[in-house]
Amino acid sequence: MEPLRGTRPEGALVEYAANAVAAAGATANPVLVLASNGRRVAARLVDTVIASAFACLGFMAAAASSDGVALLVLVPVGFAAGGLLYFLPLVHWWGTTIGKRIFGLRVVRLWSDGTLPPSWKDTFLREFDRAAFLSLPVLNLLVGAILLMQMAKDRGTYHQSKYDRAARTVVVRY
Repeated sequence: MEPLRGTRPEGALVEYAANAVAAAGATANPVLVLASNGRRVAARLVDTVIASAFACLGFMAAAASSDGVALLVLVPVGFAAGGLLYFLPLVHWWGTTIGKRIFGLRVVRLWSDGTLPPSWKDTFLREFDRAAFLSLPVLNLLVGAILLMQMAKDRGTYHQSKYDRAARTVVVRY
């Protein structure tokens, strides 16, 4: 059985709909409306600005007390750590970040009823690659361009990014 390819596992009571209109004519099972690409991109931009602001505060403190060579090491590490410290607890505990909450989105476990946020392992799988690659000076532009291209194309039945597929999560509207 392969739930990521559209096959619903036995015993799963939840159904997914691409929009609210499709969810209106649904069965008695819970129906979760999948997040649109536009909302996901907008939420990610808000989250990136917030995580970058936290990282910049740390950089200003480090710049006041160290030389320029140390900052070359601190900047990429700080962005990765700042991103992880922002995303991991929020997504694990509440299934949402500030940007996702503004746009009415939540990260849930695939085939759950929409109330279970991802486990620590799933959250780490979902967020670590993004934080690590986006913190590297040259790779951040390349990875950012790849992510935008991926957002523009169809991402399968459940509108999942590669990070969602790795963590077995889905982003839904609430």
